[in-house]
Formats: sequence, C-alpha cells, structure tokens
Amino acid sequence: METACPRAVESTNKKTAWGQAVSRISPRVGQNYPALRYWYVESNAIGLSRLKMGAIINTSSGGCDLDSEQKMLAQLKSAEIVGAKIWCGEADQTERAFAEAARHKLEVLIVLGGDGTIRTAAEACAETGSYLIPLPGGTMNMLPRALYGDIPWEEALRNTLADPSVKALSGGRIADKQFFVAAILGAPSLWVELRESMREGDIVGVIEKGNVAFQKMFETKVQYLISEKMSGQAEAVALVCPLISQEMSDSDEALEAAVIDVESAGEVIGLVTSAAFGEWRHNENVFLTRTKRVGVQSSKDIPAILDGERVNLGRSAQIDFVSKAIKVIVAGNN
Repeated sequence: METACPRAVESTNKKTAWGQAVSRISPRVGQNYPALRYWYVESNAIGLSRLKMGAIINTSSGGCDLDSEQKMLAQLKSAEIVGAKIWCGEADQTERAFAEAARHKLEVLIVLGGDGTIRTAAEACAETGSYLIPLPGGTMNMLPRALYGDIPWEEALRNTLADPSVKALSGGRIADKQFFVAAILGAPSLWVELRESMREGDIVGVIEKGNVAFQKMFETKVQYLISEKMSGQAEAVALVCPLISQEMSDSDEALEAAVIDVESAGEVIGLVTSAAFGEWRHNENVFLTRTKRVGVQSSKDIPAILDGERVNLGRSAQIDFVSKAIKVIVAGNN
C-alpha cells in the first residue's frame, strides 16, 4: 500500500523532495504486510497572516493614487491579514517611508510604485532577507510584469494573496546597485527619459531629450570585457537575469550578456524594448552569451537602465552575478 501524503520539506535533494518513496514501516519477517510509504512533495507555499507585513505606495508613479491605500487594505482584510502598516504618499515622502519601514523590521514588504521605487524596495529586502511583493504602479513595471504578467496591481495582489508562494530570484550587482530583471548599458538607455516625457505630456521635453538621445546614440560606444577571448565595443551591452531569459531556467547560475550593435536610430527603439523583456532571441544585431561577470568602460559616463530605472554608472563598471539575491512572493499557480 502506498499513501500519497504531500508535505513541505527542507531538502537539498530536489529529486528526493519531489517524489522518492521513503519506506516508513517494514513488514515483519514472515508476514506479508505492505510497506506504508510517504511521498515527499516540496512546497514553497507560505502563510502570510502570521507574518509582520507593511506596504509602501508611491502615488507619484502614475499608476496609483491615494485611493489605492483603501483598496489595498480591503484586499488584505479579505485575506485575513490585519495590522499591516501602510505608508502612502508622493515621491518626496518615499525615502522617509522606507526608513520607517526598516525600523518596523517587516517580514513582508508590499510596494506599489514605479520601477525606481520597486528597485529600491528590492535592494532593501535583499539586504534584510524580507519577502517582497512588487506591484505595478509605473510605466515599464519590469519586475512586476516578469513575476505576475501584464495585469493591474489589484489583480496581481489578489492572485498572490489567494495562493502565496515564495520564489527566489538571482540577479546582478553593479557597485552598490542591484537588478533582478535586466540591465541595459549605453546610450540607447537615454530613450527611457524620452518615454517618461511622452507619458507626462511634456512636448518640449520630448523634443529636447529626443535630440540628445539621437546625438549621443552613436558618438560614444561601450567597451566590454566578458572574458579574455570575448571583448570589443558596441552601442550597448545588456545583462538579462534568469527570471526572463528565454534560454535559462531560474536555477541557472549566470547572467545572459547581450552585445548590441545597431546601424540606425530606428533600430534602437525596438531593441531597447526587447532588451527590457528578453525578447531578442533571433535578432541578428545581438550577440548572446552566458557569464558571471562583465566589465564595461567608455570615454564618457555610461547611462544605464536597471530594472526600468535610469542610473549613471560613471566611465567604468563591473557587473557580477548574484545567486538567490532576493525572495519574492508570487501566486502559486503563476
């Protein structure tokens, strides 16, 4: 007789955890008793109601407002989560919100905001070991989109609270900055500022930043060093994390490096979008390889996008792979 008895176990042997039968009762000598065996099934499910939870809402991100606080509280109450502290305000209040959240020593942090707010939260959770639930409240929403799909934040939170499951993400580190989806290094990242001006309806900003983006796009290339046998220069270099790579699994211990060469400005828009979400497998202007480290340098400061946020890397930088950098909570059936 075999009894299926699923239970969560901590095991370094994934094959054992996922189905190796372990005999619990052996028949006595001379007796034909069947052995009772249990099947161990690893589970990443987590009970949220017993954990100390808080949320930060950045109403300046464009995808949420002051009403979002009450909507979130209602969802938490429906999931039998009480006592959650919520900080809701504009961008100039988020720094204080993160500081207060840190003092509360939260075990779970929900963040509703743009890519910059979410990346700040992800770095904080990576340092403290807290669980993160990043909800889409901005424009690109790179990490939420990779985890939950292209859905509104209310739906993403509802699905996650209904069947919460822990997922460990590997990522990359550049100095004191981390990313968990993708990093795009080089002049093409200037298109992010242009996109923001378009979203805000700033026509003058669109014209000015568009001119700057076109002028800088080809005047300075990025020199890269992936290995002793792999170096050169290109318009841009991108690093894709296992989370969105079409060729790597979540357990792969490497970043996917993409060297991008373009011949016209018209190619850049599509490539930057593809780079942000790993959808460039068959593009002839992109050379792909796997690596744990990449060095870049340029004669001028290198602009970059880290998980949708614009940063400046200076004239040189080193990018390193970081294994299991952060724990996020997703819907178990996602």
